[in-house]
Amino acid sequence: MLPLLLIFVLLAQHALAFPRQHRANEKPLPYSLHDSRDTRSRSYKIPSAVQNGTSKAQFEIPTPATTLDIETLFRLDAPQIDSINNSVFDWWYFDAVSETNPDDSLVVTFFSSSAEAFPFLDANESSVLTVWLWASFANGTVFYDSVPATVATVTGADGAGTNSSGEWSSTGFSWAALTEDLSRYEIIIASEKLQVEGRLTLTSNWSDQRFVDSVHSWYWGHGRLGPYSIVWFSYLAMDDPTNATYVSSYVAKDGEVLVSACDPSILTVRPIGSPGTTGGRYPPRVGDLPEGFRLEYDLGEGGGRLEVNVSVRTVVAGDGEYYMRWTGDMVGEVIESESRRPQDVGGGGPKKEMGERSERSSSSLVGVAVLEQFVMME
Repeated sequence: MLPLLLIFVLLAQHALAFPRQHRANEKPLPYSLHDSRDTRSRSYKIPSAVQNGTSKAQFEIPTPATTLDIETLFRLDAPQIDSINNSVFDWWYFDAVSETNPDDSLVVTFFSSSAEAFPFLDANESSVLTVWLWASFANGTVFYDSVPATVATVTGADGAGTNSSGEWSSTGFSWAALTEDLSRYEIIIASEKLQVEGRLTLTSNWSDQRFVDSVHSWYWGHGRLGPYSIVWFSYLAMDDPTNATYVSSYVAKDGEVLVSACDPSILTVRPIGSPGTTGGRYPPRVGDLPEGFRLEYDLGEGGGRLEVNVSVRTVVAGDGEYYMRWTGDMVGEVIESESRRPQDVGGGGPKKEMGERSERSSSSLVGVAVLEQFVMME
């Protein structure tokens, strides 16, 4: 009997498509098995063999309203690559970290990629469909393993009781949205005993070119900081002489979204290094290992700034050079800006100008995080 790991999702979706200067040949995915005007249900089957020919990626998903409808939510869950050749990748990533002990964590990733496209996979594995599991425990044990699939199926919501799901056949791994709005998921894991209680994030990542051709550096993480749920992603493209920063940011307070944007002026992520090391170098190079990260979010007009220090804690995965994943501790505060109206200050003294701001800091916030770093530039 397979145990069920039930975890609440921190975010419904967080999709990361790699920035490209030439996003050509975009089109709807062709391998939908079912697409009828009478239903919004769609199933996509992904074969395990590397496909020949040119692959096409979908980078734009219409979001016509502030509240995303079921169709849009499913399209975020759906495959974004029409066929998996040796130069593209597409994956679905779930993780959770215990809020009481960050040393307890779980990561499950459903890959559709060859090792040529994403070099951190097993080069000897012939199937492009693999599931990877990483788990860390309070006793210091870290476990990881992978298993290949024969076929993958992703099924979408139909608004009539069928919710988004994915199954990597023959692996014992699958996921299923428990609610129509994709706010809760169930992950089924073929394991004798594995239990982590925490908040879960689902992230989808895809690109129409090889990882090593795309990524100079990548910082990503998420966590819970007091009443705030935060996600950060900061990316430098390979061979970009301008070192333009691409970001994706998310901040919610008590479930209310404050920030959800890709504007680099809203989020800054920088590594923090120990004295005498290159851990704090930016832009980073291969082998730079930070001891943490400094995050700064602009919460918008009247919202102030959220400033967070993330300290790495437990190494969950990584090779010590190109890739690292950690659990971490977070300490942060909201720097609140207040606009003041004109007022007299003392007998005939100067007046405060309309819109002049003073700042004050809220009390410290603490929390836990899962975070990772890729650095591909030598």
